[in-house]
Amino acid sequence: MAQSSFDLIWSEGALYNIGIQRALSISAGLLRKGGYLVFTDAVWCKANLPDSVKAIFESDYPTMGSVADLVALIESGPFELLDHFPLPLEAWWDDFYTPMELIIEESRGKYADDPEALEILEQLALEPAAHRKNSDYYNY
Repeated sequence: MAQSSFDLIWSEGALYNIGIQRALSISAGLLRKGGYLVFTDAVWCKANLPDSVKAIFESDYPTMGSVADLVALIESGPFELLDHFPLPLEAWWDDFYTPMELIIEESRGKYADDPEALEILEQLALEPAAHRKNSDYYNY
């Protein structure tokens, strides 16, 4: 991709894959002067997390921090933070987890004779169940 070639970079829950600091640096180089970076990132909402909650993100996002940590990273780089806000709970349920659970349930019937597929569906079902139980500890 050419340097300084984008007016907008929009990323929902993906920048952490390469590390937020690295993603900010790369994004800064890709944006034209006056361009915008808009992104969501998982953050801890409380200190003293139960081990069971930490375990949800341990393998995928061990460096996950708080909102204050993320704001500090943004402000230490080339970006001016214009705003930030938590995603409302209904965004998770109305637009993501409820449809996900419906598809998982339909798929269980469709793949009832496929143990491997059923195991994958069980793994997928863990995410909305974990969010239902622990969403006060983390958000995006």
